[in-house]
Amino acid sequence: MTKVLPELDEALSSEKGFSLLIKGLPGTGKTILALSAIAQFGGADALYISTRVSPNSLYKQFPWLNECILPLNVIDATKLYISADAQFGLQTFPEVLYSRLRGIKKPATIVVDSWDAMTAQIEDSKRVVSLQAAIAELVRESRINLILVTESKEVTPLDYLVDGIVVLRNYEIDYRRAREIEIKKLRGIEISQHKYPFTLKGGEFQSFKPFERRGIEKQRRAELVPNTETHLSTGISDLDKILGGGFKKGSFNIIEAGDNISILGYQSLIAHMIINSIQQGNNCVCIPCCGWDERRLRRGILPFVSEEDYNKFFTVFEIGSEKKEDERENVRILKGDLMKSDFSKFIDFVSSLEPPVMVIIGVDMLEYPYQLKERGKLGEMVGLLSRLMTDMRDAGNVGAFGMTPGLQLGRELIHMSSTYLKLTVLHKSVILYCDRPETKLHCLENVVTDDTLRIKLTSFV
Repeated sequence: MTKVLPELDEALSSEKGFSLLIKGLPGTGKTILALSAIAQFGGADALYISTRVSPNSLYKQFPWLNECILPLNVIDATKLYISADAQFGLQTFPEVLYSRLRGIKKPATIVVDSWDAMTAQIEDSKRVVSLQAAIAELVRESRINLILVTESKEVTPLDYLVDGIVVLRNYEIDYRRAREIEIKKLRGIEISQHKYPFTLKGGEFQSFKPFERRGIEKQRRAELVPNTETHLSTGISDLDKILGGGFKKGSFNIIEAGDNISILGYQSLIAHMIINSIQQGNNCVCIPCCGWDERRLRRGILPFVSEEDYNKFFTVFEIGSEKKEDERENVRILKGDLMKSDFSKFIDFVSSLEPPVMVIIGVDMLEYPYQLKERGKLGEMVGLLSRLMTDMRDAGNVGAFGMTPGLQLGRELIHMSSTYLKLTVLHKSVILYCDRPETKLHCLENVVTDDTLRIKLTSFV
């Protein structure tokens, strides 16, 4: 997550001067983006000219501004205008703008919020055009960053004069609000991604980068999130808070990911669940999703736990594998032909372990090998899983089932679940939310430092 976009960072930190037009309907976050840009690039000589709120109200609404904009440099533009026939009075907006610019150190960042209100009070349209041209020239000559805020959706002459244009919009995913910013143009800047999701959490503009699956090459620590008497932790403190403490003991939980990069978010969630269980000395039993096996899981988990604990507390069941069962001590083999026999073996093994046990199953690995589309087989599998759920509920174990949309077995399991998590994608960022319990949208990010790895969830506000 970053305060503003990488492309805007490059444009506004060049010290060559840049004019940016921020467009969007009311409530899309234009003012907060402008203020966040001042906070990041403005320095002591930043100037904010507003027709929307008074300086006192601005500092009360956004207290973090005290650290980056001096009160002297916040101007209430509503007090600057006089009637056309007045002989004496306050300066007009163009006069104030130019007089402040003469005394400001270069480079500087200036925000005019909103440009519509400023120009609406100038009756002569020719003066407006002249002012726009003068401002464009001023930016070029004075190495000033000038940010203009407008609610106009129309293309105006100003669109051609400014160096950059961004448009802010509210966005909806499954009846939940998200936000997006689109880069229309940035003169002289390479645009690597033209749309980003963002949030206004904490009254600040924060954009989200594309989700990255981080390669771990050396030993690191993962955040250890303790279980409670009533819940098993997901290994992600932010997710535990959303779920009211984690996965309730005895519960059955669904995690649904799409056929896109959201599957990378799913893999990160599962890895943290496994790591956290091993770190606390709890058994974890897994039937991986298609394309995964114990060797691949081992490569992802061992940088965070000892091999001794990995083999002791983590068991992988592979279906239809030709490997010998004694190759690795923590691998069990299910033949994949007789589901009743296979699942009796699986259920008996889970029941033999000391609870609480984290049971993780990839639903696609049940649907395809056991050919659940054949008549009667889907009902048989649902019956076996119902037995597994009953045993887990009685023992206080937790089930986490991963699935993609469209699986027949998945549709049956959703109705039986205590928690229904969904993962989707917005402009290359992975988004997480719950249908059960109902939650806001959250952006999921892998945060890697020199010695730790954790998942961070940030809500869309």
